[in-house]
Amino acid sequence: MRRAWACGIARLAAVVLMAAAAVATASASAQAHAVLLFASPAVEGAVPTAPKEIALIFDEPVQASGRRAIRITSTAGERAVVGSPMRNEGGRQVTVPVRGLLRPGVYTVDWQVAARDGEVMEGSYRFAVGSAAAALSAEPAAAQQQVSGAGTTVVLRWALFAAFALVLGGSAGERLAARQGIAEPGSWARAGAVAGLVASLGLTALIAGGGSLIEGALSPSAAALFDGRAGVLAVMETAAWLVTTVALVLRRRPAAWAATACAVVAEGLRAHPAGSRAVWGPVLTVAHLTAAALWIGALAYLVRLGVARRWDARARGALGVYARFALALVIVVLFTGAVSGLLLLSPSELLDTPFGRVLSLKLALVVAVCALALAARCWMVRSAPRSLVRFEALALVAVLAVTAWLSVTQPPRNPMAPLSFAPPASGDTITVGGRADQIGITATASEGQLVLRLTAPTTDLDRADSRTYEASLRLADAKGHARTVPLRACDDGCFYAPVTWMKGPNLLTVRASAPGWDGGTETLRVMWPVRPDASLLVRTVGAMRAVETFTLHEQVASDTAGTAIAPTRLRLTGHRFVDSEPYARGKASQTSTFTDAEGHTVLALGYPGERLAVELTLDDQDRVIRETLVTPNHLIHRSFTYADSGKAEG
Repeated sequence: MRRAWACGIARLAAVVLMAAAAVATASASAQAHAVLLFASPAVEGAVPTAPKEIALIFDEPVQASGRRAIRITSTAGERAVVGSPMRNEGGRQVTVPVRGLLRPGVYTVDWQVAARDGEVMEGSYRFAVGSAAAALSAEPAAAQQQVSGAGTTVVLRWALFAAFALVLGGSAGERLAARQGIAEPGSWARAGAVAGLVASLGLTALIAGGGSLIEGALSPSAAALFDGRAGVLAVMETAAWLVTTVALVLRRRPAAWAATACAVVAEGLRAHPAGSRAVWGPVLTVAHLTAAALWIGALAYLVRLGVARRWDARARGALGVYARFALALVIVVLFTGAVSGLLLLSPSELLDTPFGRVLSLKLALVVAVCALALAARCWMVRSAPRSLVRFEALALVAVLAVTAWLSVTQPPRNPMAPLSFAPPASGDTITVGGRADQIGITATASEGQLVLRLTAPTTDLDRADSRTYEASLRLADAKGHARTVPLRACDDGCFYAPVTWMKGPNLLTVRASAPGWDGGTETLRVMWPVRPDASLLVRTVGAMRAVETFTLHEQVASDTAGTAIAPTRLRLTGHRFVDSEPYARGKASQTSTFTDAEGHTVLALGYPGERLAVELTLDDQDRVIRETLVTPNHLIHRSFTYADSGKAEG
């Protein structure tokens, strides 16, 4: 007896340690839901004119769900008319055109999307048009999101997990009993198949109805089901459960097991690990789900068997065989859960986040199950385990319920995790640029955000897209108040930061570096707010073309830390000069004007697609007297002397 207790305690300790390791990382059953990263217009942002479209960008591919994908409502309750939602090539961005003009005011955007794991996510945020921006700062409100129909989803997922246990585990329990010469009690596999069919139908209806079971049943959206991965997998799983049910009714066990295996694979493809690991994610999820279903379902069958036979020698013999079988299943469940959920949760977040607290509850239940299992196996040496095994089975049923609850709980996210793309600009934008020694810098500023792009020279043996860039940023206003702004990588050489712009000059001190090239520090100036003036650019181009001849002093640098190069003096005609400029046609992607300390009008031009930034200082005739042009590999300063000016300015 002492040896049995020692062996049992050692096994329990091993299982508890593995459970702790699994929880420290996360659980394969928990799905990471799609999270809204960016919006245009921005969350709690303001745009001077009515937007022509609403764009939402998520951290993973999504599908517009139901007939309420994106809705826009004014504070007076008026609903704006929007077009059909469209997705970009990667599936992360959902865009709807706005039909009609939005009057100045505050608007609320309500959205619904289906994530890769099949959960329907919904949320809302506000933005302002025109002078109503003050209302946002007076009543700030953060964007919110949650699973649509979370309560219904929990119930349906619990039923689905239980169905897998009854069909797969129940069949395994019957085989264990058959080895002991027992052919009773009757199987619950048919009931489990019906439960799986009903649950999968319900989850499919939730996707088709945008989180509403009633709407999905009465007026399902075919686009939500068949235009996205989640909907197609839900339909496939429902079909698999239908085949399982029919096969069990007709007593075609092999066909039923094959169909159930298809449902398990559909779950593996649907689960979040498949999004991060296209091959190993589904494999781990399938192994995790199969092992858990066998563990729980077989125990439930053997409890029924023991009760029916009053725990006679044969029933206890079947349970003893199951005990060795169950230990291997527990190891598989914990190992696959730990591996597939490795990046979802850190130990410090276990009690500090809603997801971590639910996961802690699951850990407590798993530990309780292990303790009950150990006590029942040791008790079985002397007599029937009876109540202990019943409590063990009930605790495992509770584990399924908590797992279903965990599936609708948002795992913690790292707000500084690298992005695979740059966020879109929100509202009016302007691009400024400079050089940190040999590294080119362009900074695109828009409402509430900044996107930095760094460019180092390339050679035939060196690809820019494989280079690792580093950057830091300090932001100062006109009064000298400075702060460090955390940067989030958004691609090679791309960095993003949320920024609250102060009125007037905002000084950006950028420290940039790249392997193999000299980096350094550069200070850029962003004048806020942006004041677009495309007509001034047209007048400037016309004024410059009208100049017969002028003297140009040009200084070009590709390394700002190197030896200064004397300016080159050129005699040019206005037409020849303008034709060589990026704004030769009088157009620019971005324009903005402000007045400098000398009282001159400054016209800033941005060409973010080419990573070009131009700053033109104008005289009272709209002619250029100073120009700074930043390209990815050069910084160019120019000053102009006109025949009627008497001397060079600048």
